[in-house]
Amino acid sequence: MTEKTERHIHLNMALIGGFLGGFAVINHMDLLASAQTSNLISLALILVGRTSAETLARVGALGVYVLALTLTIVVPRVLKWNNQLVSIAVDVLALFSIAFMPDTLDHFVAMYPIFFAMAYQWCSFPTSEGYVSATIFSTNNLRQCVTAFTSYLCDHDPKMLGKACMYGKVLLMFHIGVAFSWLACQRFGAHGALLALVPCLTALFQILSGLNALPFVVRETSRV
Repeated sequence: MTEKTERHIHLNMALIGGFLGGFAVINHMDLLASAQTSNLISLALILVGRTSAETLARVGALGVYVLALTLTIVVPRVLKWNNQLVSIAVDVLALFSIAFMPDTLDHFVAMYPIFFAMAYQWCSFPTSEGYVSATIFSTNNLRQCVTAFTSYLCDHDPKMLGKACMYGKVLLMFHIGVAFSWLACQRFGAHGALLALVPCLTALFQILSGLNALPFVVRETSRV
């Protein structure tokens, strides 16, 4: 798989990550489904005796997240499946699940499919252009973009400019995905989640093409 193809796939996945993150915030009381800090805090509260139904639901979300992280190691080793292809399948299943989730479910329970999909995606698409870059949240991408660009202004190292641009593109695509989720939900409600199947399909095409698994794709051949 070429670096250009990997870059395009990473940007596509950032858009999907932004969409799912935005969907969770829009439909589930501004809750974040990409990170686990709040759930780990809830676990600490349980250990000191502060237990509630919501806290237990948060711990369940943590369990779902940990399960997905574990499977990203087990699946390719035991089943010999490609993690990136599995991640796309997981995203598709998550989108169908949240599109038809009952309104009566606890908000954290309703986000379990997103927790699982985001964790699996994080481990399946960890880098772009040689740099570690998450496609499911923005904090580190923002830090890397700002510090790389600042370093470029100080030292005029073109490598730092390239790094800043890479992280900037990931940030841009992630937040385009967030905006896409708002538009989809405004127009179609929870069923708007199904619109994210489009970037899932384009990512699938990109991955299969990069793996030379699409025989109908014309590729350049070397000339002697």
